Formats: sequence, C-alpha cells, structure tokens
Amino acid sequence: MKRKLLSIILLCGLSSMAYAEADPNFYIYLCFGQSNMEGNAQWENIDNQYVDPRFQMLATTNFSNPRRNQGQWYTATCPIVSPVGKLGPTDYFGRSMVAALPANVKVGVVAVAMGGSPIEMFDKDKYKAKMDANPNEWWAQIARNYYGGNPYQRLIDMGKKAQEVGVIKGILLHQGCSNNGDPNWPNMVKKIYNDMLADLGLNAEDVPLFAGETLQQDQGGACYAHNTVVNRLPQVIPTSHVIHSNGCPGNGQDPWHFNASGYRTMGKRYAIEALKVMGMEPKADPEYTLPNNLKVFYTATQLETYDIVMKTNGTSTLTLWGKFSDGHREDLTNEVVFTSDDFTVADGVVKAGKDEKEGVVKASYLDFTGTIHTVDINVVVSNHGTPYHGLKDIPGTIEAEDYDMGGEGLAFHDTDNTNEGDGASYRTDGGGVDIIKCNGGYAVGYTAVGEWLQYTINVTKAGEYSYEAYVSSGTTGSSFNLGLPKSNGRIETLARISVPKTGDNDWNNYQVVSGNFLKPLQEGKQTLHLQFTGGSCNIDKIVLTCTSEDGIETVILNDPSESSHNLYNLAGQKVDANYKGIVVKNGRKMITK
Repeated sequence: MKRKLLSIILLCGLSSMAYAEADPNFYIYLCFGQSNMEGNAQWENIDNQYVDPRFQMLATTNFSNPRRNQGQWYTATCPIVSPVGKLGPTDYFGRSMVAALPANVKVGVVAVAMGGSPIEMFDKDKYKAKMDANPNEWWAQIARNYYGGNPYQRLIDMGKKAQEVGVIKGILLHQGCSNNGDPNWPNMVKKIYNDMLADLGLNAEDVPLFAGETLQQDQGGACYAHNTVVNRLPQVIPTSHVIHSNGCPGNGQDPWHFNASGYRTMGKRYAIEALKVMGMEPKADPEYTLPNNLKVFYTATQLETYDIVMKTNGTSTLTLWGKFSDGHREDLTNEVVFTSDDFTVADGVVKAGKDEKEGVVKASYLDFTGTIHTVDINVVVSNHGTPYHGLKDIPGTIEAEDYDMGGEGLAFHDTDNTNEGDGASYRTDGGGVDIIKCNGGYAVGYTAVGEWLQYTINVTKAGEYSYEAYVSSGTTGSSFNLGLPKSNGRIETLARISVPKTGDNDWNNYQVVSGNFLKPLQEGKQTLHLQFTGGSCNIDKIVLTCTSEDGIETVILNDPSESSHNLYNLAGQKVDANYKGIVVKNGRKMITK
C-alpha cells in the first residue's frame, strides 16, 4: 500500500514538473482552417534549403513521408499541417518569427486544417451534424482519416500537449471559401475562438486571433467577396487582426488558392502582424544570420514608383509595389509609410488643394532584413489630363489601357470604383477602369454605357485618317465613339464604331473593325475621347493611319480679284487675295502664295 501511494505521489510530482518545465520562450501558435491553411502549393527547392531548428511543428496526425508520429515535435519542414498538405502560410510565418525573435526563443505551430472545410467543422457543437450530413465530402474524409472525426478536439488536445512545453501566443485562421459571403461568419468564428480560449485556459488579451483574407479578385479569386466579411472580424472580436492578401498571386489553375510566392508572402504578413502586436519592429533580429533562401525572399531591390495626376481638391489612393531579390513582386501598400511636405496625406490617401501645383509624396518601406527603402511619387494637380507612358504620336497605335492619368472625371469615367479585370496590377492609378489581360498584354474590358476614356495624342501628320480597332464582345449591341472634346464641352465625333459579337458569351476572341474618320485631324497636341455607347465590349488597341496627308491644296492665284470675296483664314476671318498662307475657299483648305 505504501509502495502504491509512493508511486502515485511520484507520478503526480512528475506531472507537476512537466507543466512547471513549460518554456516561456517557446512561443506556440495554433492554426486552423481549410485548404489555404493546409497548404496547396508544391514547395520548391528554395523552401527546404534550410529551416531553422528553432521553428518546430507538433504533428497533429501521423505522417508517412516524412515519417512523423502524432504528438511529437519536429523541425518544421514541408509539409507542416497534414500528410496531404503542401506549402502554406504557416511555413513562412514560423520562419519569419524565428528570424525576428531573440535567439533564445523558439516558435512552434500546431495546425489542423482540411481542404474545403466549412467553418462549422471547428465548432464543437456543430461539427458532428455537418459531418453526418456530408459524409462523402473531401473535408469529411480528411477529418475522419487524420483527426479522429473531430478536428476541433484534435486541435485542443494537441494544444494542451503543446502547453506542457511552451506558451500559446496566438491563433492563426485562414478559412472562408466554403462560407463565402456568409454575414454570420464573424459570429461563428467568435464562438470557436471563445471555446478555444476556455478549453485551453487562455485569455483573449494574451492570445490574439490572426485571420487571413482569401485570394483577391484581380488575382483570379472566386471568393474575394468574403474579404468584406473577414474585415468585419475586428468589430466582432476586438483581439482579432486581419492579414491582407492584396497582390498575393493565385496559382493560375483554380480560383481559390495562392501559388508558392503568394503563400510565402501571406506567411510573412501573418508574422509581421504578430510582431507588431508584440510591440516589435517587423524585421529580422540584427544578430540573426539569414539563410540565403530567406535573405533573397526578404530583400527588396526596387520600389516601383509612378506619377499621380489629379484635379484640384481631388484625392488619390496611394499604392506601392516592390521587387525582391528572388524575383517576386509584392504589393507593399499596407506596409509603406507615405508622407509629404507638399500635400495632405492620411490613411493612404493624398489630397490636393484648390490650386494647380506639382509636388512629391515620399514612400518609405522597411523590408524584413531591416533595410529602409524610399522612393518619390510625383504628384501633379491639374484640371487637364496627362498622357500615360508619354505623348502618343499619331499616326500610330493607341493601347486602350494607356488612357491619360488624372483620375475619375478628368482622364476617365467609370460607373464603379472596382476593377473587375485580372490585369489591375498594370496600373496603380486606374480607379475603377477594368483592365484585363489580353494576347500577352492588356486591354480594357467590362465596359458599360456612358463610361469614357481620354488619350492625349500628338498628330504629326494632318489629314484624313482610317482606324483599325482590335475588339471583342460576347454579346450584341456593343459600340463606342471616338471624338475630339471642344471648348464648349461638346464632343466632335470622328467615328461611330459598332463591335460585332466575336464569341458566344466569350470575350477572348478579338477581331479587327476598320473604317475612316468622319473628319480630318489637324496637326499638333490634342485629346482623343473614347465614349462607350453600347457596353460589354473589350478594346485592346486602336491603330490610326493617315490616308491623305494634310488635305490642303497649294494654289497660286493668277487673278486675285476673282476669289477675294470668299477667302477666310483659319480663325474664320475674311481675307483678301493678297493674304499669304492657309485659307479656306468653298469649304476647302488651300495655300495662297
């Protein structure tokens, strides 16, 4: 009896010692969600070149390749989440955290995720009904095969095991496509978050929730509407933080998943937010030696500047992209600090005053290596449009996507502020103009009646002109006009162009529509106005060709008295036969010598 009692005492003591030995410098993060959290991109050579052993994963199920046993800790090489998972945001979250935190701190992730899983599968009161109603769904099979049919409980059980050796510092979530646009999603997440805190004995103030956006529309995302719901989360859960997915590329194969570069960027962004919550600068510890595979990913090589043109009292949203040593591009807008001595800048928006002027907005970006990069964005406040990519010489080609800079109401008019196209990254000043990818380049699409674009052109040859418009439409009734704006506000029409149906509900088949301008073009700088009179057409480019140069006859008047009664100069003033230069006689231009 004494021996048995002693054994019980020893076991209790050992149990107490196990909990007492939990390392306060072992930071644990619980991760859950569906396929993007599970990881959907095949890892590349660079991803497994080196993983710091300070970054650990707790196997939440058994793995066969590499062989891992449930409940054991391992260096966090791919795959981290499950045997069917691939590269995901957890990979570069942990790597970035280890790089930024002091050398005595380890980071561990405990992850449970199933591709296609609805959020209800992580609600301990709803998961069983969801499973029973959908037994053959992929996520239901994953839940049974890897997580004992109860993903929530597996995460809690593994979370408790992690608490034996470390301290839970946060919870990462990426889920939404299976609940796309559900307005009750934030409340469902709140219940799950509160259940996790209660079941693990945690406080919300100590364990924030980090929730990632889904693939954006301009990257081919089908669930982009859910991002509006995700961004409501902090209103429902004050200790939650949204991880933005702007600019993170999709895999080009389906409308739900990021590619490897997108997952790396998302993982880094989760880490940046977690570091900020800790009150730390989002950069690598100066004492940490970055392995080359991380160094080239973190090192910015160029900030991509641009010019802004806006009207007096107007505003423009600021954005910034950067290039990195490994060749990838990132939308850095949410990580850049914008300042200006010339304009008012607040919340990523620059505001013009009542006067026309030129000035600069300075963008400053701290990359993860700790290097500060700066670039100037030139801003012109003018009530006239400014050519994009320089003045366009005519005869020549006008690319539809190269409309003037100046913004809504000055360089273009669009019926909404959303870029519906997949080529939004081509221009940062595009407002709602819908730029799409086309034939290896770009075009303007998703057009609507009443929308318009303007192009500043330089006519180098006056005369009669023909046009060739490269267009497409999946429906009937598409059309647009070309014209020249006049000082009285009216548009002088040069051409009325009907766009044929080039495909059955298919806008990818482009055809050439040709014709002649109704009036000649004069030499010099002027504005070409493109007005959509029938919507739903795409315009790739318009080629303008001079068919009859200047249209002016050279005439020597042998008998001046014969014609002096009907000669006018170009200002419309009547002149006599002694006038030398260009005159108008009976509606025709001539040169008198």
